[in-house]
Amino acid sequence: MKLYVDGNLTDSVSNAGSMHDILYGGDIKRFIPEGRVIKNIVINGTQYDDLMLNADKSKAFKLGNADEIKITTMSQLELLNGSIEAAIAFLNEFKAGIIKTTDEIRWGNSAGGFKNFSEYLKGLTTFIQIMEKISEFLKIDYDSLVYGDKSIQFYFNDLEKILSSVLSTQVEQDYVLLADIVEFELKPNIEIWENILKDMSVKINNKS
Repeated sequence: MKLYVDGNLTDSVSNAGSMHDILYGGDIKRFIPEGRVIKNIVINGTQYDDLMLNADKSKAFKLGNADEIKITTMSQLELLNGSIEAAIAFLNEFKAGIIKTTDEIRWGNSAGGFKNFSEYLKGLTTFIQIMEKISEFLKIDYDSLVYGDKSIQFYFNDLEKILSSVLSTQVEQDYVLLADIVEFELKPNIEIWENILKDMSVKINNKS
């Protein structure tokens, strides 16, 4: 197979039966310049960036001798800025989903409102993954990083408690309570996360 990194054809990659071998094996580290990380993955002309976040998918993606893999890289600062921008964009969309959900529930479409909201909830998994990656690259402990007068970890814990309450209302089908939790607990928490991310962006770029 052929492996390109930033447009340059690398040496042959040994023992790569899947994309997991490429991304997590020792070979790829030889070809990624120091201080840079993977930005895009294109395999046989199709983009597969999700393979970087999903180990199971990368293991299932089998490779053959005829495959062509093109990887582009970026600086860690580019990654962090892009990740924070993506997270903020998601949170804005999530807030719109919150408003739509509460409106539908209070106008009598309880089941439909929660069904639509469930799709937005799935996106929080990606948000959490982004925050974990930021922590890894910045080598920071969210227990020691403070926003306002509380640690970032406190806001994570608070978000988990709110989501637990949301799921409980689904089981009990208490849609009136769901609307209240979503509007008066989850929405303010999401707005705090937007401010946390903006604050982190300023601090990251001031250090660069």
